[in-house]
Amino acid sequence: MAGMAKVDLFDANAGTLLGILQQDQSAQKSQLAQYAILRAAELMKEKRHDDAIAAFKQALAFDPQNTTALDYIGRIQLARNNTAEAIRAYKELVRVQPDNLDGWMSLGNAYFLDGQYDESEKAYLHAAKLDRLSPLPVYTLGLQYLNTGRLQQAEEKLLEAQRLAPSDGNVYYALGQLYNKRGDFTQAVEVLKRALELKPNFPMARYELGLAYSNLEQMDAANEQLKALKREAPNSTAYSELAFALDRPRMLAIESAPQSPFPLALGAKTQLWFFDPAFLTPGASKVISVKIQFSQKMDMASVTNPANWTISRAKGGVAGYYNNTLPVTAREANVARNPLSVTYDAKTGVATVNFMLSQNDTVDATIDPRHLVFQFNGVDAYGRRMDKSGDEIDGAAGRGF
Repeated sequence: MAGMAKVDLFDANAGTLLGILQQDQSAQKSQLAQYAILRAAELMKEKRHDDAIAAFKQALAFDPQNTTALDYIGRIQLARNNTAEAIRAYKELVRVQPDNLDGWMSLGNAYFLDGQYDESEKAYLHAAKLDRLSPLPVYTLGLQYLNTGRLQQAEEKLLEAQRLAPSDGNVYYALGQLYNKRGDFTQAVEVLKRALELKPNFPMARYELGLAYSNLEQMDAANEQLKALKREAPNSTAYSELAFALDRPRMLAIESAPQSPFPLALGAKTQLWFFDPAFLTPGASKVISVKIQFSQKMDMASVTNPANWTISRAKGGVAGYYNNTLPVTAREANVARNPLSVTYDAKTGVATVNFMLSQNDTVDATIDPRHLVFQFNGVDAYGRRMDKSGDEIDGAAGRGF
């Protein structure tokens, strides 16, 4: 017919056949990729991880956009601390599938483990935009801020996660970690108790709760958490670390230092010249020393810092009363609040506290050596603060109180 284009039936049929062949090849490649993934799964069960990665890469050769293969390559590499390869796999995964929330989270985790905190933050923020109702991205971002010292931002994100998942004990635990780190121990107790209500078998929450109670000097409550951990998870890191944290240093004993003795057995109104002839001279001064035994190895800088020590007069209890409650008169020798110096023998765990005593002009100054209290407010070699039931000592008690 005039005006009609001629149709080449051979060309049309050839095009159709080519399309069918391409579809068949695509299906065949997809099937081969699945076979490779199944083989990789078996190799993973046998812990043949190098061979499993090779099988997953074979699957990608057949199907470059196979997100399952990319995901598992990333997982294996993360488990092996090969973060660079994990990042490479997850970057390809989110390129292929930009809306994959789990892929963005995994990429963020890989960046975080690699120390690339700016990149991990970007990945978590992107994941949060993909699903604004999911608590996981904001919770994980809160953990990153917590672990990198950005405590205000950590609290904001964790409280947002709490609103999104009010029954998730992990969120309350993370808030407890945050408040402990920030020194808000009362708040830490509140949220950690809630974490354990929601998730009773939670050793690390008990550990943090024990720490919070310890920092509030509620040692009975802290030790209750330790007892609970001993029942529930005696072999856990949480139990061993809480036991260590609660084993805080104490003063064990006090004695006079031989080179400049201080007669700790003598009581009220003892004349200075009675225990040292140097004080027979009007206005004479002399450095006096006492030795104090600690229960733990102490931090050298902390224990030798005079500002961490105070010297005072006993006001009752185990320490007794200075001058047996008799009034302190002008004749009483003054002792500075802080010692002159402190030395420490790391081998024996003994601190030598040196302080000054001075005679008056009438040579009748008195002191009550038995009831002069020495207090230390520093830390041991592991950073543990003093046990408040053993951070003071005097001759009357003879042990820490």
